[in-house]
Amino acid sequence: MRKTISGLFGAVFLLTASHAMAAKPVEACTHKSWGFLTFVGYHFGTLNTCGYAVHVWFLLPNGTGKDAVVAPGAWFDSGLSEADMPDRGWSAAICRVPLVPSPDVTASNQDTILHGLYTCVKR
Repeated sequence: MRKTISGLFGAVFLLTASHAMAAKPVEACTHKSWGFLTFVGYHFGTLNTCGYAVHVWFLLPNGTGKDAVVAPGAWFDSGLSEADMPDRGWSAAICRVPLVPSPDVTASNQDTILHGLYTCVKR
């Protein structure tokens, strides 16, 4: 009996520990503000509306992208003007610092990222 309880406790601990290492993306911190921002020369970007730093990974349909840590109240600037920005197909992953997206933000994972089917994990 003692061995069974010990084994059960270990399994519960492992499940709890693995759950604690993964977190939901914090897309709500930037969701409402993506667009062409006048104060950065009409470049496409977003504001971090949360009270903590987030890391933004931005990816274009051709697989190129940019990432940056964005402080509370600061903006993410993709560097893209309206002429350079595709109409659709871009994606972004947003995690609370110091977490990173899983799977990685790459062209091969673009659909997964685009549909929000990623988690934020400690690396």
